[in-house]
This record gives sequence, structure tokens and C-alpha cells, in this order.
Amino acid sequence: LLLRAGWIAEYTLRWQGGWFFWFAVTLSFAWSFYALGRHLGGARPWRALAVGVALIAAAVDLIGVIVNLTILPELARALTNPLAGSDPMLQVFFHSMESFAYALTNVAAFGLYSFAGVLLLPAVFATPSYPLWLAWLGAAEWVIAAIATGLLMFVPDLATGPLLVSFALYAPWVWGSALWVRRTKLEN
Repeated sequence: LLLRAGWIAEYTLRWQGGWFFWFAVTLSFAWSFYALGRHLGGARPWRALAVGVALIAAAVDLIGVIVNLTILPELARALTNPLAGSDPMLQVFFHSMESFAYALTNVAAFGLYSFAGVLLLPAVFATPSYPLWLAWLGAAEWVIAAIATGLLMFVPDLATGPLLVSFALYAPWVWGSALWVRRTKLEN
């Protein structure tokens, strides 16, 4: 705990830079669901629900980002202060805020994005022009992400493998979907 707090206090700009980057990633997640949802076939209520869940995920994610950007660096500086660093209540508060931010970004937001992805699947498979291989890639991505979410909640030590697979599948799925959206717009 104190080593992490010391690193955050010493390298606050790096820490915040990483979280500013995640802020941009969060906005791109929300935008990708919106952009794809607008161009898919199938039942509109499911697409709208998927986009709505993705927006809620982004809001939850952004709260976690703000905690990491603003609160944790301040607490880390206080913990590394020789006069206050030994205060057990400050250590408990730092750990609590760190756990809160983790629960928001890594568990709740990731789980909501996964749920939004699963909600998009019927529309993906109902759209004749959407490439079937890309639909199956998306299905694999969101099922694995849902499994990773369950592991993050109940057995976090086992979540690393499914998370890495999910991250590896997300990039080609989202970029393939973006290219499909672009091609679809150019054809219309």
C-alpha cells in the first residue's frame, strides 16, 4: 500500500497522464457503441438499450477515472508526508478509495460494457451486410468479457487470462466494425 502510494506521489503526472489516456479510451468505447448501433439492423429497442448501457458504463468509468486523477494523488501525497503517513485512518481511506476506483473502472464499467456488447449481438447477426466472421468475433469477445467480469467480481486472481483475451479480441472487432460502418456509409 505504501509503496503504491509512494509511487503515485512521486510520479503524479505520469499517473494522471495514464488516467487522462483512459478518459479518452472511455469516450471511444461509448462512441463505438453509438456509431455501430446506428448502422445495425434488427430490433431498434435492443440497439438503443445497448447504447444506453454503454453510456452508463462510460459514466461509471469516468467517475472511477476522476477518483484516480484527483483523489488518489492527494491521498498518496498525504500518506508520504512523514507527519501524517503513519495515520492508520489515512491508510484505510487510501485503500478504500483505491478499491472504490477499481470497482468502478475494472468491474462495474467493464461489466456494463460487456453487457452492452452482448445486447448488440442480436442486431449484429440480424444485419445481412455485417460480416459473419466479425459477428462471431464479437460474440467471442463479449462472452469472454462477461466471463472475465464474473471472475473480477468473485475470483479476481483468475481474471487475467480472460481479460487479456478479451482485450486482444476487442481491437480487431471494433476496428473491423468501424471499417464496416465506413464502407456502409460510403455505399449509401
